[in-house]
Amino acid sequence: MLAMARKKLSIRRKESRKWREPPEKALRFENVIVQETNLPVEQMEESKKMLGDALQLCGIENEIASFMKRKFDAKYGGHWQCIVGRNFGSHLDPVQFIHFTVSKISVILFR
Repeated sequence: MLAMARKKLSIRRKESRKWREPPEKALRFENVIVQETNLPVEQMEESKKMLGDALQLCGIENEIASFMKRKFDAKYGGHWQCIVGRNFGSHLDPVQFIHFTVSKISVILFR
């Protein structure tokens, strides 16, 4: 009985992390706004496309961050890190980075 209640709570918690806005309206590739970057133009465009793919395939922020990190590690090597969220603070001194927003979601990809 207790296990069943935990499972229901877990499902409810996971559902609450999913995006509230329908992806076909708010979370489109065209709506990505680059706030700041020091990446070359090719990498910047590639990161925007990867974010669009991540928004289509992933449902929660943690999955989006993992998707972006794995794709950038595979394509550009090195140790990339990714932060995705609606409300966070950061103080970073990265070698390369990009900070973009889509709707109310901010993404920082850096190494």
